[in-house]
Amino acid sequence: MRQFIAIPLPAPIKEELGEIIAPLRGFRGLKPVRKENLHLTLLFLGDAGSEEKFSELRNLSFSPFKLTTTEIKLFPERKPRLIWLELQDSEELYELYNKIAAVFQVSERLKAHITLARIKWLLPQDYRVVTEEIGLANPFEADFTVNCFNLYNSELRPEGPVYRVAETFSS
Repeated sequence: MRQFIAIPLPAPIKEELGEIIAPLRGFRGLKPVRKENLHLTLLFLGDAGSEEKFSELRNLSFSPFKLTTTEIKLFPERKPRLIWLELQDSEELYELYNKIAAVFQVSERLKAHITLARIKWLLPQDYRVVTEEIGLANPFEADFTVNCFNLYNSELRPEGPVYRVAETFSS
């Protein structure tokens, strides 16, 4: 079973994002994330998690902080593979990420975003429609408070991944 650590999104933001990505479901080379699966990934563990490391996470301390979303973008700009929602830089988010990354001895930098869809390929005319849809949704500015992060179990199924919260770590 694969695992990852992520910040859950509030239901109202998931609902709004679900409405934005709903029109994208008709494009064959594009796979929107189901709204119930929307989250801000901090660290993908694969099957590298261990009870010892989770115990360390339980002892992490952080104060609640606010995050602000900014706009929906295609990433990377040339040959995009994702549609994502960017976030304003947040020192508190990077501090939390660095604490979590230290537990798992990871040195990668965090590029804070919320994945809305994955792109395998798009026909040129579909690319234009998708960029227009994204343009209509921008800017997407929303604030939410982070007072916890979750350990998720991810089960891959033919209809798409199923995420289950294995544990919540509160501030």
